[in-house]
Amino acid sequence: MSSWFPKWRPYQGSIDARPVGTAEYLPPAQTLILGVQHAFAMFGATVLAPFLMGFDPNLAILMSGICTILFFIMTGGRVPSYLGSSFAFIGVVIAATGYAGGGLNPNIGVAAGGIIACGIFYALMGFLVMATGTRWIE
Repeated sequence: MSSWFPKWRPYQGSIDARPVGTAEYLPPAQTLILGVQHAFAMFGATVLAPFLMGFDPNLAILMSGICTILFFIMTGGRVPSYLGSSFAFIGVVIAATGYAGGGLNPNIGVAAGGIIACGIFYALMGFLVMATGTRWIE
């Protein structure tokens, strides 16, 4: 199991000098402050984005939790990240479904195909980066 998860070590140095590495952790006070800020930002996004598109926010929270766990396992714990809702789809979903707000979106199936296609494209890009590295992106 140790090969799957990074060996965490305390951050050494000044925050102004260099960024915190993916296998480093901040002192407890800074970790707490950043954790609270992150919880507010991500919870708000995970509830607000589905609400604006007419999705069920409970389903969005459940799926973001499942996907975050899968992401953490697939990256071997090397990329501590939370996967939440995206604001990028709000305008497109509203335009494609004609959703005017209030309750669940009755036409969400119209936008579901596009959302699934974007997910497949995102996965293919991930496999491409895994196969070729990141130099071509940089």
